[in-house]
Amino acid sequence: MKTSDRIITKLALAAVIILLTGFGGAKSRKFDIRFNLNDIQSFVPSTQIAIWLETADNNYVRTLYLTEYLSYGGYNIPEICNGWSSKTKWDEVTKEEFDAVTSATPSVGDVKLKLECPASLVPEGKYRIFIEVHLVDEYNELYSGELTISGKKSAVALEVMYKPEKYPKKTEGDILSNVQVTAK
Repeated sequence: MKTSDRIITKLALAAVIILLTGFGGAKSRKFDIRFNLNDIQSFVPSTQIAIWLETADNNYVRTLYLTEYLSYGGYNIPEICNGWSSKTKWDEVTKEEFDAVTSATPSVGDVKLKLECPASLVPEGKYRIFIEVHLVDEYNELYSGELTISGKKSAVALEVMYKPEKYPKKTEGDILSNVQVTAK
């Protein structure tokens, strides 16, 4: 085989590898979010949910998931998931972003969400991930944790904070339990 034929073969092989693996890595970020949505008996919670990312210095990055009621206008009610709604400009999102993140309110029990967003919108780095759940009136629960986005799998268990405080009529535990997020 001539030297020029070897070079052409190597270049063709390199082009095939680049096309199969992509230019510069993943084209989307994948998030596997799991939690138990607990059955609350002491009152009827609204369970409107927002999931979003912020940079390590608290700048809003991207909404990953919203329940339908929240996305279709519930975001205008200041008491519902106000941590999320105060950071986003949801009324300005594109139809594509709206469709990509809006979904039905999950049912009580084990919830497994597989979410994606373009890698170009979430570059590698350290982020804070939030899950906010509206209970009733002005009461919300906010789950958060630090997540590293890289070429490797990263996992975090989220911790709860009560906004403005723990709902006094709730005699059970938190609305969510075993909250786990994995990013790939």
